[in-house]
Amino acid sequence: MGSVEDDQGNAGLRCVTTGGIIGDDDEEDDVVDLLAQLPGAVEEEFSTLQIDGGSVSFEESLLGFGYLDRHTHMFADVEEQIVETELLGFDVEIRAIPESFQWDYGDGNQRTTYQPGEPLPEYWAGEPVDKTDAETPTSHVYTETGVFDVTLTTTFSGQYRVDGGEWVVIPGASDVASSPGEADIWRQSSRNVSGPCRSQEEWGCNGPVELDPGDRPPKIFQDQYDEHGNWIGEHP
Repeated sequence: MGSVEDDQGNAGLRCVTTGGIIGDDDEEDDVVDLLAQLPGAVEEEFSTLQIDGGSVSFEESLLGFGYLDRHTHMFADVEEQIVETELLGFDVEIRAIPESFQWDYGDGNQRTTYQPGEPLPEYWAGEPVDKTDAETPTSHVYTETGVFDVTLTTTFSGQYRVDGGEWVVIPGASDVASSPGEADIWRQSSRNVSGPCRSQEEWGCNGPVELDPGDRPPKIFQDQYDEHGNWIGEHP
């Protein structure tokens, strides 16, 4: 910064650099240049953004337990995320929005949904919901018994805004893997019996599920079995 005099001998202040004098027009040009570079900088930032992919979730009361040939409900537990940063001297907010969900159910079937799903309500239209067989946009019917690893990839679109202005779309998208889940599918069977249980060896008296050698109890019943798979009953 230096002191200069005008033609009338009045002293004043100007910004002086080795390249000459920078006036307001030059500063505006610099801002315009930086704004022109900003979309590319934001796009690069979005491509490397650490986005939380959420997780595959099941009904809390079932923990992935389901029945053969019934709808097993699951959903993506994932949220929109906003990151605040500074790029090229500007305060920038980048928003990651979950748009689509690529499911792999672990049984050879895949599907893309455009809804993340959500926990089931207790009632639909005034009727109780059977949470072991409720068809939803994100449920799946297993045709084999077993334990299946359910994986999910969520595709996020991006937007950004500068200094709290309007949101601007970021080109492209980002695919992020979610934490997987586990569906534990069992066959349901029933028989006609008479009389109370006299022994745990009798059919229907040895726990909520019948374990074959090598089976493990479902998570929702795990505390009712010992480490050898023997039913010990419900805890009081």
